[in-house]
Amino acid sequence: MTKLTKIVYFLLFVALVLQPHFTDHLWFVPKPYVESILTVIIVGIAVLVYYLHQRELLKSKKLQEALRISQEKLLDSFKYLGTVNRLLPLFQKLSSGLMTASKYSKRDKKNIFNNLLATAVVSIAKADWGLFRFIEIKSQRTIKEFVCANKNQVVLNRRVVNTELISSRGQQSKIKTVGEFSIIPTSDREMTVQCFLVFPQAKNSSNDELSTVQAIVDQAQLFYKYLFA
Repeated sequence: MTKLTKIVYFLLFVALVLQPHFTDHLWFVPKPYVESILTVIIVGIAVLVYYLHQRELLKSKKLQEALRISQEKLLDSFKYLGTVNRLLPLFQKLSSGLMTASKYSKRDKKNIFNNLLATAVVSIAKADWGLFRFIEIKSQRTIKEFVCANKNQVVLNRRVVNTELISSRGQQSKIKTVGEFSIIPTSDREMTVQCFLVFPQAKNSSNDELSTVQAIVDQAQLFYKYLFA
């Protein structure tokens, strides 16, 4: 309760207590009726003050909640930018090389995607293995696939079916799941061939890490467009 509200309540209480001593009959209205009318007015003012005070409190709570959410989003943004900044040298190196080179060998192209895949899987997702699969959406056919795995690591216990990968895009969560696999598809929904990152189910990945992995998948989609499309 604010200081002003307390003062108003105090003044209304004093008026309620003292008003019988200062009221008199009003024209033809007897004194008891005048006192009752004044009491109703004072109580009505008190109720109105209470209502206005509660409304201000509600606005204040909503404002504080909105401020808290904004601060959390801002903090998440800073965390995300910090994570992405650590990867900028890789992105800049690959991007600048892609734009300046006139021709890439098959090995060069493979190295580009292997570097992106290793960064996403090993450095960020901290998984034992992962793969980029480029699928032609209309025919559901695999066009390209790049695999990254630790030595002696069995990559797939069962084959990841393309129809399952394509269907996973309908899931609302940021990171999709198909059986024991985690899936992050490209944000691009226009290309006829689209990239899917597949790796073991992520258990302790933070939102900023997943956002960074999403950026890498989108980068892979962009590179595919320039190198193969």
